[in-house]
Amino acid sequence: MHLPTISIVSGLYNTDLDLWENTLTAIKQQLYPRGSIEHIVMDAGSTNGGVELARSYGCTVIKRPDLINKGSVRMSLGIKRAKGHLILLLEPDNIIIGRNWLREMVMPFVERPDVVAAFSMYNAFSPTMPALTKYCALIGANDPTLLYLGKSEKMPWYEKHYGLGEILDDRPTYLVVRFTKNNLPTLGDNGHMVRRKDIQKVNINPNTFLHIDAFANLLDAGFDTYAVVKNSIVHHTGASIIDLVVRRSIYKYLYYDKNRGRRSYYVYDPDSPKDKKNMVLYVLFALTIVQPLFLSIRGYLSVPEGAWFLHPVVCFCMVVGYGWSEINYRLRSLTWGHI
Repeated sequence: MHLPTISIVSGLYNTDLDLWENTLTAIKQQLYPRGSIEHIVMDAGSTNGGVELARSYGCTVIKRPDLINKGSVRMSLGIKRAKGHLILLLEPDNIIIGRNWLREMVMPFVERPDVVAAFSMYNAFSPTMPALTKYCALIGANDPTLLYLGKSEKMPWYEKHYGLGEILDDRPTYLVVRFTKNNLPTLGDNGHMVRRKDIQKVNINPNTFLHIDAFANLLDAGFDTYAVVKNSIVHHTGASIIDLVVRRSIYKYLYYDKNRGRRSYYVYDPDSPKDKKNMVLYVLFALTIVQPLFLSIRGYLSVPEGAWFLHPVVCFCMVVGYGWSEINYRLRSLTWGHI
């Protein structure tokens, strides 16, 4: 069987070297023709040896220290340089699982010409990982807000059936799913694979490119069919809840607050009655704690792992963090008239 060529695109900036090496090693161990894989690393000026490590694994490194705070621009430029039939957006904190992961991911594209992109059904973890990383893997999102809004593309580990979109076909190793604007999940750069010829249609201006918006723009153009592959990928989210809250609040400011009215995709859409209802319920659940605790118990009974019981704490902290961020946004709006 002829396998398509793959271009892996990663952004890099002083990533933990052990984690980065695990990412690179997992790629190297894939049972996939070596000559059919290129790995483009868009570096923002790393000084910790990450560039040298990438080159030792055969990666093409493009150094752009001028874009240190513009990760999406670097990702766009990396996509433009890619030559493979398929592009895998893979951040340095992602580790693909198993030696056949790439083969499993490309099969939907080989068998279904209507599939525009593919992603894993679950996030994976190991017992030695930080409790927060395990928790985020268990709920299928790096932020419980996505879980309550129904916007995470991954399934929590207590769910055995995929619950988003319209399932068109259930094959042994993957599902074929059609999404609409009302149920398109957050699709980004954590192990998402897409046809190069299609993503290039929406990768026009690097300065306005954002991977989540790119998939929404593809949907608007009629590319609505995805493969949900029945495998998993690791996404390290760190060990500190406070750090997670701060990072997510900064992300909200950069990609939501500063671009209100200009985005193609909103994790929370204030014009959506569904999103409004889910957000109110999420805030109520998080502040009263009972429902998140119940979900923790449900999850633990399905997969006995103590990290489930971080759920009430993380939900509460995220609501407080986002609430404070929103108050600051409103105050700045009143003071300056705009952001």
